[in-house]
Amino acid sequence: MNQKTLPRLTLLVLGLVLLLAAWTACKPAGKKGEATPGTTATTSTPAASSGPALQRSSEPAAQTPAAGSPAFSITPPAPAATTVTPDKMPAVVAKVNGQSIRKDDLLKGAQVVQMSMAQRGQPVALTPQVYRQVLDELIGITLLQQEAKAEGIAPSEQELDQQVAARKKQFPSEEVYQKALKQTGLTEALLRQQTRDQIAVQKYVETKLIPGITISDQVTKDFYEKNKDQIHSPERLHLRHIMVAVNPKGTPADKEKARAKAEDLLKQIQGGADFAKLAQANSDDPNSKGNGGDLGWISPGQTPPALEKAAMALKPNQVSPVVESPFGFHVLQLLERQAAGTVPYEQVKDRLATMLKQKKAQEIVQARIKELRGKAKVEVYI
Repeated sequence: MNQKTLPRLTLLVLGLVLLLAAWTACKPAGKKGEATPGTTATTSTPAASSGPALQRSSEPAAQTPAAGSPAFSITPPAPAATTVTPDKMPAVVAKVNGQSIRKDDLLKGAQVVQMSMAQRGQPVALTPQVYRQVLDELIGITLLQQEAKAEGIAPSEQELDQQVAARKKQFPSEEVYQKALKQTGLTEALLRQQTRDQIAVQKYVETKLIPGITISDQVTKDFYEKNKDQIHSPERLHLRHIMVAVNPKGTPADKEKARAKAEDLLKQIQGGADFAKLAQANSDDPNSKGNGGDLGWISPGQTPPALEKAAMALKPNQVSPVVESPFGFHVLQLLERQAAGTVPYEQVKDRLATMLKQKKAQEIVQARIKELRGKAKVEVYI
């Protein structure tokens, strides 16, 4: 993607950059199941999942102009052109009112941002320009930290204890937790201080900059009317299914046995048997069998390709042939089909109001950062 259009980093991400810069980067390869403090690892692939092959959805997956917009965004002055690469960076890359931002903080912070962008489907290369932008964002957060301290804003010891304890709970054992700290050169004391700084910034923003932000119904309605063509949902299918699971480590004979069971269930349905009762008695999908196999509304991309293709070919009340997926064998029935189109205002108004509130908060935080930076002594060495 064009580095000049790299989205502004959210306060949440920036808080992570500051809090995790010294101790959160990519999880070490080959240590499946371990994480670094403050992160949550989530892995979901059809072959590894034990849940249903189809995902349940109760409302339209509306796409709005600001989908995924940050809660807060900081826009510092445009960075000067730079060609400095990590190997040529000095140990201290900037100072903010005499407070150092170290090279290690920048490099690890950039890794956090890169991971965050990748999770949003916007991979970005760590070019010199990106490093400079991340540094500018770190400068902005450092200014907020300093301002929070000047205002006497800090978390209570109880709040701090709760936050640190919550992060430790993400690890399966104390041993794994301590190992992660050691790998990143952190001590408990440093972790606690960084957590204190993050909470202080969040409190400062919430209590001093953005309290009382409201968005009227009329403003939300006006935005909806002006952007209606961009607020839409894809075609959706209301499905139910019966799944006969196949153990990935099973023998070919096991697989054929499962296929035969699915074919027999299909014949029973075609012969007039009740689909819901058969699902309750035979389906291996624990999340839907209690509802007679009902999966709710399914949007494109929520199912394995073979199931999506079979479902899209159905007409209302029609039953599919037996379909194979990474989970096993399925018999699908289409209950309803909803065409793609604009999402009604009542269904999307709360999300729009939240997005507009976030946008207003962005502007307030941006203005404060600009004001603080204008009065600060900021020295940049890259």
